[in-house]
Amino acid sequence: MQKALVIDSGLLVLLIVGAVDPTYIAKHKRTDVYSVANFEMLRDMVQRAPKIICTPHILAETSNLLRQIGEPKKSEMMESFQRLIVDAAEFEEMAISSKVASKAPSFIRLGLTDAAIVSLDREAVHILTVDHSLHIEASRNNFEVTNLTPLFHDS
Repeated sequence: MQKALVIDSGLLVLLIVGAVDPTYIAKHKRTDVYSVANFEMLRDMVQRAPKIICTPHILAETSNLLRQIGEPKKSEMMESFQRLIVDAAEFEEMAISSKVASKAPSFIRLGLTDAAIVSLDREAVHILTVDHSLHIEASRNNFEVTNLTPLFHDS
């Protein structure tokens, strides 16, 4: 059985920005280091997944990062983000309480969002990230995890 994907905030921003308009990738300060080819690779991986899992922490961080661009692009992206949350059949929000995440040994080093990710069920999820620290911690905790940074540089 294929595992559900957990997409870190940085990649979720790239996914949404690129889905709205691939030309926005170079214009958004949180995605300007990525290419359209990077977005397409991520989109293809996500489309093959049976389910996308996000924690409320990932969603809050993504919302804040998406909004770091002027209008009308900001509204376009937030509307796309809203559709993902509300309408996407493959999308599921999985709550990890802040109390639980903050008790994770990695909380001090990684912060709340990433500590919540490594508090998920390692048997059920595959983590996609561009965050080296999250990649290392997830690997240490026996998660199936892919750091897309090297793949993005090869594309």
